[in-house]
Amino acid sequence: MLRDAKISRLVSGGVAALGVHLGSSRAQAQSPPQILDTVRLDLTAVVDSSAYLVYQYYLANSASSHGGVAVVKVDLSARAGTGHDTLPFTGSLGPGRTDVADHVPFGAMAPNRWQMFVTYDGALEWAVYEVLLTEKTAPVSFDSVPAGGVKSGFGVRSPYLPGVRRFSAMPTEQSCCLKPNDQGELPSPFFFPVRGRTVAATVRPQDMTLTILREDLEQACGLLHWITEAALCDRLRSALERAVAPRPRSDAAATKGSLRAFLAELEAQHGTGKPVNDNAYWLLRVNGEYLLAHM
Repeated sequence: MLRDAKISRLVSGGVAALGVHLGSSRAQAQSPPQILDTVRLDLTAVVDSSAYLVYQYYLANSASSHGGVAVVKVDLSARAGTGHDTLPFTGSLGPGRTDVADHVPFGAMAPNRWQMFVTYDGALEWAVYEVLLTEKTAPVSFDSVPAGGVKSGFGVRSPYLPGVRRFSAMPTEQSCCLKPNDQGELPSPFFFPVRGRTVAATVRPQDMTLTILREDLEQACGLLHWITEAALCDRLRSALERAVAPRPRSDAAATKGSLRAFLAELEAQHGTGKPVNDNAYWLLRVNGEYLLAHM
């Protein structure tokens, strides 16, 4: 019942938000205050179980936030025709839906006191348990991620290879939504999302190419700034350019050598205090090693 009530509030919040978006500049100027600052959903590892990959994450809420994180949602949608195949879920899984968009085959895992939902748009949502302590009050969230806090135990299972994905996070109801608005209603956390990028299941293995790997590198070196040293980006680009260069089929060893050089440079520059962060490392390493193994 609590989940149904929350969904109803989110839907009504979405309609209201649409009205604000279409309203006057004066209405737009009255945007809600920011509760969450930077929120990160970062990989700690991608483990090959032989049947599928296991993407392991931690969720970090910056110390400059003014509330805890209660919901995080990562896009796992896929092109039409992919279907709705699921793998095992470990933890509390919410009610199934039959009206969702196509998504990559996936299962998931959640920390204790968090539950999982497959949303209408083909995404995976993790949401902290909540309880309504007294009538007509906002639910209290257990084990949310406070400002300056980190929580691990989030995971996705999928046979699909990694790519850059969007995610969003919403605050706890206590941190945003205890005071009624002008209509006498409690606002919804829907109004207070923050968005970011992470790495998650994206590419069918048979579709992986050196061109896709090169695009991954450009994203990591570009706006995402997951690789922070320009000279390193140049060296990695050069290695991939040598791998992509047209060669006779008999010269596959040269292509493999260039790809090994790329992976060795990536490995050497990943770690504490080094310019390749975890998201870039696992994105490029997993896809690079897959290509190397299937040449």
